Amino acid sequence: MPPSKAFKIAITGNIGSGKSSFCSFLKHFGHKVLSADDIANEILIDLADLWHKRWGDQVFREGKLDKKAISDLVFQDNKELEYLNSEIHPRVMQHFAEKTKACTETMLFFEIPLLFEAHLEAEFDYLVLVTAPKAMVLERLEQRNPGQLENLKLRLARQLPDAEKAARVDLVIDNSHDLSHLKNEAKRLIESIPNIL
Repeated sequence: MPPSKAFKIAITGNIGSGKSSFCSFLKHFGHKVLSADDIANEILIDLADLWHKRWGDQVFREGKLDKKAISDLVFQDNKELEYLNSEIHPRVMQHFAEKTKACTETMLFFEIPLLFEAHLEAEFDYLVLVTAPKAMVLERLEQRNPGQLENLKLRLARQLPDAEKAARVDLVIDNSHDLSHLKNEAKRLIESIPNIL
């Protein structure tokens, strides 16, 4: 990404870790958070013709792109997952680059679930990992997506383990407590940034 006056902070964490809740608290405290998932979902829809050429009608339902069908397909086939990511990730980073260039804030947060898997860590000034025990993660996923746990376990298995990511970040946030604790952790991060700059 291009140079920017903003200090670029990447928030990452495996599925079910609570990184989105953490990012919602950053927004609560008045900070801008760009979500890789939100941008990727927009791009996914925009590239519907490309997916149709690759996978045909199986990823469409009643003429509309079926994101769950794509998810089911790619998380059972490494080759297809790599293809999807090769089309999505560069476009997400281009979007980030445009937002970064136009940024007037002193710090800018990015929510990026696949930060390390996509080899994007060098693009940011500070890396934060949100983690939670696996049993807690699976419980959260079951509550959030009833009946989809097996599919989500496949997605989790394709993400690097927390221990590996923890060794490569600047800060680890333990999300094994309640939401008020997570909110306080978000506040602490914001307050610490001026000392890091």
